[in-house]
Amino acid sequence: MQAIAKKDADAYDRVIDAAADLAELIEMNKIEVDEYALEELTIYLAGNAQKVKEIIRNLKITWP
Repeated sequence: MQAIAKKDADAYDRVIDAAADLAELIEMNKIEVDEYALEELTIYLAGNAQKVKEIIRNLKITWP
């Protein structure tokens, strides 16, 4: 088994924590998504947080 640097492990943990928060947000809003798809989507979004921030940076509208 290959050793993982603490820095990399901590970064991965932060992505997983953010993905869990995103999944909770989606589930709280009664959006129906397959559990596997939700996991894949939220991990992808969390892992690409910088790009997601760039996309929504100028969004000023609060959706009801």
